[in-house]
Amino acid sequence: MIKTCYKFLVGFTRQNLMNQSILYDHLDTFMRHIDRFPMSVQLLFEIFRDNNKFLTLNVSKPIKQIINLAEEAPLTSGKKCMYLKLLEVFCRCEGKLVRNNQSEIVVELTRDVARSNLLSLFQE
Repeated sequence: MIKTCYKFLVGFTRQNLMNQSILYDHLDTFMRHIDRFPMSVQLLFEIFRDNNKFLTLNVSKPIKQIINLAEEAPLTSGKKCMYLKLLEVFCRCEGKLVRNNQSEIVVELTRDVARSNLLSLFQE
Protein backbone atom coordinates (compact mmCIF):
# COMPACT_ATOMS: atom_id res chain seq x y z
CA MET A 1 0.00 0.00 0.00
CA ILE A 2 2.80 2.41 0.93
CA LYS A 3 4.62 1.59 -2.31
CA THR A 4 1.49 2.52 -4.27
CA CYS A 5 1.18 5.80 -2.37
CA TYR A 6 4.79 6.69 -3.12
CA LYS A 7 4.32 5.75 -6.76
CA PHE A 8 1.37 8.15 -6.96
CA LEU A 9 3.32 10.94 -5.23
CA VAL A 10 6.26 10.50 -7.61
CA GLY A 11 3.93 11.01 -10.58
CA PHE A 12 2.21 13.88 -8.75
CA THR A 13 5.47 15.81 -8.33
CA ARG A 14 7.22 14.95 -11.60
CA GLN A 15 8.06 18.23 -13.37
CA ASN A 16 5.37 20.13 -11.44
CA LEU A 17 6.73 22.99 -9.33
CA MET A 18 3.44 23.57 -7.50
CA ASN A 19 3.16 19.94 -6.44
CA GLN A 20 6.84 19.88 -5.50
CA SER A 21 6.10 22.80 -3.16
CA ILE A 22 3.17 20.98 -1.59
CA LEU A 23 5.26 17.90 -0.83
CA TYR A 24 8.33 19.87 0.25
CA ASP A 25 6.42 20.79 3.40
CA HIS A 26 6.51 17.07 4.33
CA LEU A 27 10.21 16.60 3.55
CA ASP A 28 11.03 15.37 7.08
CA THR A 29 8.50 12.54 6.75
CA PHE A 30 9.94 11.40 3.43
CA MET A 31 13.49 11.62 4.80
CA ARG A 32 12.50 9.34 7.71
CA HIS A 33 11.23 6.76 5.18
CA ILE A 34 14.28 6.90 2.92
CA ASP A 35 15.99 3.80 4.31
CA ARG A 36 12.83 1.67 4.46
CA PHE A 37 11.02 2.55 1.24
CA PRO A 38 13.07 2.85 -1.97
CA MET A 39 10.28 4.82 -3.65
CA SER A 40 10.86 7.63 -1.13
CA VAL A 41 14.29 8.12 -2.71
CA GLN A 42 12.64 8.57 -6.09
CA LEU A 43 10.11 10.97 -4.55
CA LEU A 44 12.87 13.09 -3.02
CA PHE A 45 14.58 13.11 -6.41
CA GLU A 46 11.39 14.47 -8.01
CA ILE A 47 10.80 17.06 -5.27
CA PHE A 48 14.26 18.58 -5.77
CA ARG A 49 14.76 17.99 -9.51
CA ASP A 50 15.18 21.28 -11.37
CA ASN A 51 13.62 23.24 -8.50
CA ASN A 52 15.93 26.21 -8.08
CA LYS A 53 14.02 27.46 -5.05
CA PHE A 54 14.57 24.26 -3.05
CA LEU A 55 18.09 23.60 -4.30
CA THR A 56 19.28 27.01 -3.12
CA LEU A 57 17.73 26.67 0.34
CA ASN A 58 19.76 25.18 3.15
CA VAL A 59 19.85 21.53 2.10
CA SER A 60 22.63 20.54 4.51
CA LYS A 61 20.44 18.26 6.59
CA PRO A 62 19.14 16.08 3.72
CA ILE A 63 22.59 15.97 2.09
CA LYS A 64 24.23 14.81 5.34
CA GLN A 65 21.53 12.20 5.94
CA ILE A 66 21.80 10.83 2.40
CA ILE A 67 25.60 10.62 2.65
CA ASN A 68 25.37 8.84 6.00
CA LEU A 69 22.93 6.30 4.56
CA ALA A 70 25.17 5.78 1.53
CA GLU A 71 28.13 5.24 3.81
CA GLU A 72 26.27 2.60 5.83
CA ALA A 73 25.05 0.68 2.79
CA PRO A 74 27.28 -2.18 1.59
CA LEU A 75 29.29 -1.50 -1.58
CA THR A 76 27.36 -4.19 -3.44
CA SER A 77 24.00 -2.79 -2.35
CA GLY A 78 21.66 -1.16 -4.82
CA LYS A 79 20.80 1.30 -2.06
CA LYS A 80 24.27 2.87 -2.21
CA CYS A 81 23.74 3.54 -5.89
CA MET A 82 20.27 5.03 -5.23
CA TYR A 83 21.63 7.37 -2.57
CA LEU A 84 24.52 8.54 -4.74
CA LYS A 85 22.12 9.09 -7.64
CA LEU A 86 19.93 11.16 -5.32
CA LEU A 87 22.93 13.35 -4.47
CA GLU A 88 23.23 14.19 -8.17
CA VAL A 89 19.92 16.06 -8.09
CA PHE A 90 21.43 18.53 -5.61
CA CYS A 91 24.29 19.34 -8.02
CA ARG A 92 22.39 20.64 -11.06
CA CYS A 93 19.30 22.68 -11.75
CA GLU A 94 18.04 22.95 -15.30
CA GLY A 95 21.50 22.09 -16.61
CA LYS A 96 23.26 24.69 -14.45
CA LEU A 97 25.61 23.77 -11.65
CA VAL A 98 24.64 24.43 -8.03
CA ARG A 99 28.15 25.07 -6.71
CA ASN A 100 27.22 25.49 -3.03
CA ASN A 101 25.59 22.06 -2.94
CA GLN A 102 28.45 20.48 -4.88
CA SER A 103 30.95 21.93 -2.41
CA GLU A 104 28.94 20.73 0.55
CA ILE A 105 28.69 17.21 -0.87
CA VAL A 106 32.45 17.04 -1.49
CA VAL A 107 33.18 18.32 2.02
CA GLU A 108 30.82 15.77 3.56
CA LEU A 109 32.20 12.90 1.48
CA THR A 110 35.78 13.73 2.43
CA ARG A 111 35.18 14.85 6.02
CA ASP A 112 36.91 11.91 7.66
CA VAL A 113 38.71 8.70 6.90
CA ALA A 114 35.75 6.59 8.03
CA ARG A 115 34.10 7.43 4.74
CA SER A 116 36.75 5.56 2.77
CA ASN A 117 34.21 2.80 2.09
CA LEU A 118 32.08 5.25 0.12
CA LEU A 119 35.03 6.94 -1.53
CA SER A 120 36.37 3.66 -2.83
CA LEU A 121 33.23 3.43 -4.95
CA PHE A 122 34.34 6.51 -6.88
CA GLN A 123 37.80 5.04 -7.50
CA GLU A 124 36.50 1.81 -9.07
